[in-house]
Amino acid sequence: MTDPGKSTIATMRRVKLATAVVLVFLLLGLGKTLYSRWSYGDVLAQRSEEATQLHVLVTQPTLPNPNSPNMRLVLPGTLLGINEALIHARVNGYVKEWRKDIGENVKQGETLAVLDIPEINRQVDEASANFQLAKTAYERWRKLRAQDAVSQQELDEKTALYRQSEAVLKRLKQLQDFGTVVAPFSGRVTKRNINTGDLVNSGNVGTAQAMFAMARVDKLHVYAYLPQDRASQIKVGDRVDVYQPSAPDKVIEGRIARTAGAIDMQTRTLQVDVEIDNANDALMPGTYVEIAFKIIPGNNLIVPTNTLIFGAGGPYVATVKDDIVTRKKVTLGIDFGMQVEVRGGLTKEDWIILNPLDSVLDGQRVVVQVAKPVTPPSRRGS
Repeated sequence: MTDPGKSTIATMRRVKLATAVVLVFLLLGLGKTLYSRWSYGDVLAQRSEEATQLHVLVTQPTLPNPNSPNMRLVLPGTLLGINEALIHARVNGYVKEWRKDIGENVKQGETLAVLDIPEINRQVDEASANFQLAKTAYERWRKLRAQDAVSQQELDEKTALYRQSEAVLKRLKQLQDFGTVVAPFSGRVTKRNINTGDLVNSGNVGTAQAMFAMARVDKLHVYAYLPQDRASQIKVGDRVDVYQPSAPDKVIEGRIARTAGAIDMQTRTLQVDVEIDNANDALMPGTYVEIAFKIIPGNNLIVPTNTLIFGAGGPYVATVKDDIVTRKKVTLGIDFGMQVEVRGGLTKEDWIILNPLDSVLDGQRVVVQVAKPVTPPSRRGS
């Protein structure tokens, strides 16, 4: 039989051996962990220090690019005929006939409508009779004066009546001629507001209504209103591009024909007149268009708008040199949307922080990374 005491002793030995093995493995694991922490302590300290530093993207100011979309200012406008007019009646009467309708081209002096003006006709007949009577009396008194049969005063009175009746007749005949309404210039009829039998008046009584509207369309023009800060960047003779919203890729060439030469005090804008050749009748008056002015670039720097910090003292930018931050106050110019003109406070060699925190301070150390250049979106202008 096996001795129970010996069996117990063997079991205890095995337990002690297993315990010793487990302790050895635990000590080995603890030693490895301590060794790893000790060996990576410097790396962890360095990473901890880097984690406390601010990482920033930086870029540099740029000079204006003449081909940049930002160097084009797009303003709305409406095409107008180079000459437009509303045709009113000069005398009261009824429309006897109209000869031109909308869309028809007419030449200067061509008849648009004929009016029936019985009142003027009767006045002309009356004035003609008075003129003939005054003329006869004048000629008779002139002969009598030659024979010294009448006084000079009597002849002067007859002469005055003759001249007066002649002037009245001439005036009424001119009014009678206005019964034929003619085109004041060569162009196109754009409106007809009359029909046969309509009563029209010259505006002396009631409300005068335009009989026709005309426009000269071989050349068109459009008015645009430039902001005051852009007024000095264009000049008469400059070429401009005109676009229709229905055909945004089709460029229509225009030219600055004239400017108002003064800033409007109400709107603080400069009125600019742009002329467009329309010999092929491709454009119509009344069309809404967009006029793209090419702005003459200066030497001022351009920076992204997301580099600005606005504080109580005005706009600032945060510049970086040798990983140290310096805040600089800047003077802004024209706002192009995604970019803005800087007129003072920066140099082309400065590195400026993109999306800076408002809390960034002078003398703060940062980790710098240069931002990749961003291609501006394709568009006609600002």
